[in-house]
Parts: sequence; structure tokens; C-alpha cells
Amino acid sequence: MSTFSEFVSTILADHKIDESEVPHIREYLYQDGRLDLEDVKLLVELYCSAAEYCTAFDDLFFDVLEKVILADGEIQPAEQFYLLKMIYSDRVIRDREREFLVKLRQTATITTPDFEALCDEALTAHSTAWSVGGN
Repeated sequence: MSTFSEFVSTILADHKIDESEVPHIREYLYQDGRLDLEDVKLLVELYCSAAEYCTAFDDLFFDVLEKVILADGEIQPAEQFYLLKMIYSDRVIRDREREFLVKLRQTATITTPDFEALCDEALTAHSTAWSVGGN
């Protein structure tokens, strides 16, 4: 089992992220001295898999995503993937997620038509009564 998988399993053992776990998550993120897309991957995995999480994790999550995604001023396709997963994985579009998209849209120097479409769809969709197809 990889360190990544072990870490995620340990944090999510009780299916929630509480205040006492946030310093451990922060330490794991900064262990190599930088933030990158691998850190976003970890956070999105935790965010999407936890049944509940504390405000401190929510704050850390969005702060790190903003720093990494906007580091070069562009929203890259790989970054868009994690945004889609964040928004749609729990079948609820939260207000904080919408606010985050608006902030990214306003702050990014370069956006793609795909990112604009992602924002348009997520910002106008009902919080829970939406469908991405299928039965």
C-alpha cells in the first residue's frame, strides 16, 4: 500500500475529518516544502470521501486548491478534473464550492472554454436536483 493510500485510510478511518486531524493533513501536504497537484489530489480524495469534516479542513482545502490552481494564473485541464470531482462527487453543489469557482474565475488570468462551461453549469444548477446523465 502506498503512503498516499495509507494516509487517506488513516484519516478517513472514522469517515470524518475533525479538528485534531487537520494539523496532520497540513504536515503531510507541506512535507516536501511545496504545494502541487498531488496535494490537490490528496485533498480532493479526502474531501470527497469524508462523510463530514470540520471548518478547519474546509478552510485548508480551499486555501490549498486556490494556491495550486492559480499558481500560474491558468486553469489547466488536470486542475479542472479535480474541480469537477469536488463539485459533483457528493451529488450536492455547496455554496462554498460555488463561491470558490467564482473566485477562481475572477482571479485567473487565462481560462478555457471548458472551464467557463464548468462554471456556467455549476453556478446555475440547483444544489441537489441536477443530473449528469444516466439512469
